[in-house]
Amino acid sequence: MRVLAAFLCLVCISVSEAADMVWPTDSSLFAQGRPFSEYIQPTQSGIPSSGLWGDVRSGGYRFHEGIDIKAQRKDRRGEALDDVYAAMDGTVKFVNRVAGKSSYGRYVVIEHESLDVPVYTLYAHLALVEGAIEKGVKVSAGTRLGTMGRSASTGIPKSRSHLHFEIGLRMVDNFEPWYRSQKFGSPNYCGNFNGMNLFGFDPLEVFNKAKEGRLTNMKEHIQGLKTAYVIRVYTTSTPDFVRNYPALVENDGEKVGWDVYFTWFGLPQKFARIKDPRPGAREGEVEIVLYDPSEIKRKCRKFVVTDKKGNVMMTKDMKEHLKLIF
Repeated sequence: MRVLAAFLCLVCISVSEAADMVWPTDSSLFAQGRPFSEYIQPTQSGIPSSGLWGDVRSGGYRFHEGIDIKAQRKDRRGEALDDVYAAMDGTVKFVNRVAGKSSYGRYVVIEHESLDVPVYTLYAHLALVEGAIEKGVKVSAGTRLGTMGRSASTGIPKSRSHLHFEIGLRMVDNFEPWYRSQKFGSPNYCGNFNGMNLFGFDPLEVFNKAKEGRLTNMKEHIQGLKTAYVIRVYTTSTPDFVRNYPALVENDGEKVGWDVYFTWFGLPQKFARIKDPRPGAREGEVEIVLYDPSEIKRKCRKFVVTDKKGNVMMTKDMKEHLKLIF
């Protein structure tokens, strides 16, 4: 394991009794409490917040799944030199070494299985992936994964080399059938670790809470995010998400379906057995149980909307999201 002195102070940031966090690049600016504009790489717009997580691009109409951490060191050609590190202890689950096979370019996905909710971290646009980093390899917080870069199936200029970093959950164990049903016109080279099967939440919020000693466990963090809507799905099936994330499941209802609690950006926070099923409900029926009007007025990631009469309804994106999960 290689840990630079620049961020040694982050090694002891506790996420739980089983895990510590380190900043995933050479930069010490986050640890120093510097403004995010000094270590976050904006898009070509130059707007500092465009490199953050969320509805930060195209005037709020475009979602960004992670944070873009800018390069602090470059060679004579202007290429980034910053090393990239595992943020927590875990197991490498996926490595893509062929830049053109994904908009992420060369990237690594690590599962942090020792946490109460096993999250994944993703490290994208790498110029180089370390040779020893392969699927199944155990890594410690601070293990060098590779070198920051600008690899992607779409072009990224030298001036905007960065690490795209995500923290999130995996939706299903067999992503390929859903991907094929979408008829995207290109193969899925990345299997279950295609970005569309990984739903991320704000990494900078996680780091800030950890730094301030407010991050006790991942369940509390995920379920503490604001709930935008609750979707009821009548089904006797058990989704992969329920099996993979038991800490996010409540089983004290009837085995006729699930109430799924979602954030505005579509992250499932909790699956709860239905406590008050509708008499006569049939397999496959779906209902909106609750929604927060203030949270569904976003310009992107529209999963639930209201019409001119105030009627609430699911969008096509929500239906496809449920199709993926169930």
